[in-house]
Amino acid sequence: MATKDNWGTVDVQIFPISKTKLKELGIISNTPLMVEDLDELRKYPPNIVIAKVTKTFTFMQNNFKTQTVQKNSNYVMSLGTYQQLHKVPGAKQTFLKPSKIKFRNIYRPYMGQELDGKTLLVSRTGGIGDLLFIQPNLRYLKEKYPACKIIFSCGPQYQSMVETWDCIDEVIDLPFNFGYLVNSDYHAFFEGVIERCKLAEKINAYHLFSKWLNLDLPSDKLVPKQEAKPEIVKECKKWLEENKLGEKQFLVAQLRASSPVRTPSLDIWKKIINVVIENGYNVVITDTPRLSSTIDELIKDLKQPEKVFNFAKVSRSLDYTIALSSLSMGGFSTDSALVHIMASLDLPVVGIYGPFPGHIRLSTYPKAKWIDVERECAPCFLHGHKPCPQAKYGPNSPCYNNINLDKFVDLVKQSFPVS
Repeated sequence: MATKDNWGTVDVQIFPISKTKLKELGIISNTPLMVEDLDELRKYPPNIVIAKVTKTFTFMQNNFKTQTVQKNSNYVMSLGTYQQLHKVPGAKQTFLKPSKIKFRNIYRPYMGQELDGKTLLVSRTGGIGDLLFIQPNLRYLKEKYPACKIIFSCGPQYQSMVETWDCIDEVIDLPFNFGYLVNSDYHAFFEGVIERCKLAEKINAYHLFSKWLNLDLPSDKLVPKQEAKPEIVKECKKWLEENKLGEKQFLVAQLRASSPVRTPSLDIWKKIINVVIENGYNVVITDTPRLSSTIDELIKDLKQPEKVFNFAKVSRSLDYTIALSSLSMGGFSTDSALVHIMASLDLPVVGIYGPFPGHIRLSTYPKAKWIDVERECAPCFLHGHKPCPQAKYGPNSPCYNNINLDKFVDLVKQSFPVS
C-alpha cells in the first residue's frame, strides 16, 4: 500500500515474486536476511539478478530520466528493481523474465586483486551517500593501477556527480546491459553490505565498504573529494546576487532524506530552522524543483522568513546542490546527501541522526559534528522506504521529536563561528 509523508513522497510499488521464480532468477533460497559480518556475507552472492526483456519498454527513476530496455536483451539489476519493473500495475503481461544466465555463475568479486590492464565494474543501488562511501577506494585503486579501467553503474539521477570523479572511466545506467558484466575482469557490488550485515551497526560505512573490497584503508584515506562544476558555480553566484546573499554568508540545509524513516517532519524542521536563524545565520534550503512549493509554505511559517531562501526552485540537478554548497559556510541536515557532499568539499557540517548513530556515517570526516536524538527505540537501523513503525501520525520517525535544540545550536555555533 502506497503511503505519503508530508513531503509528498510515495512508496514505490513492489510486486511479489514466488519462490519458484526466485529460484529461476538464481536467488539462493537459504540466503539469510541478516548476517553477523562480512566474511559470512561473502558466502552468499548478492541479490542481483539477470533478467531478459520480453518487450521493449521505458521507465523513469525518481522522476529524473526516461530509460529504455530492449526486447530480447539481458539486463543486470537488483532483485528489488526486478520486482518493480517486471510488471506494470493492472497489466497481465510481464515485461521481464529470468534469464537462463545466473548472476552467481558470472560474478567475480573484487577483493584486492592486482588491476593493471584490468576492468573493474562497480555497482551500487543506493543514494549519494552510498556512492561517496565507495569513492575513496576507487581513487586509491586508480592511483595504484593507473592503467585499469573503472566502470561505475548507478541511478541516472546521481551520474552528474560521479562523472566528475577522475578515478572513473565510464558511467553507465542502472540497470545495465549484461555485456558489461561479462566483459569486466572483476565486479564490486555492494548490495547487502549495509542492509544485511550487523557489522554495519558498529563501524563507519567508509571502513565497511573498504573492508568489503579487502583494502581496509585508514580513516585519513577514506574522505571523499570532489569539486563543483565551474559553469554551475557561476549560475549559483548569480542566484546569490539576486537574493542579496554573499559567498560564505549562509548555511545550506537539506531537510529530506531519501527515506521517510530518516526524515524529520516539517513541524520539527520549523523548530530547528527557527533556532538557527535566531542565532544570526542565513539558511538556504536545497531540494528538487518539484518540492519548491512545499519549501515555500514552510518558509512562510518561520519567525524570520526573510533569512531563509528556497534554492529548490533552481536546483535542476545534483550539480546545483554541490555548487551551492561550495559557496557556503557549510551546512546542516538529517542523514542525507548533504552531509556527505559538504565533507567531500572539505566544509563543516552538522548532522541530525535518529535511526542511525552519527558515528557510523560521519566519524571519518574531519569537519563533521552530529547530534544523536534520544529515544528508547533509537537507534533502530531501519532501512528502506517504508514508514517508521513507531510513527502514529505519518511515516516520519518520531525519534526526531526528541532533538535537543540547545545542544544542536551549540554544535552549529562551534562549526560556524559568527562575528
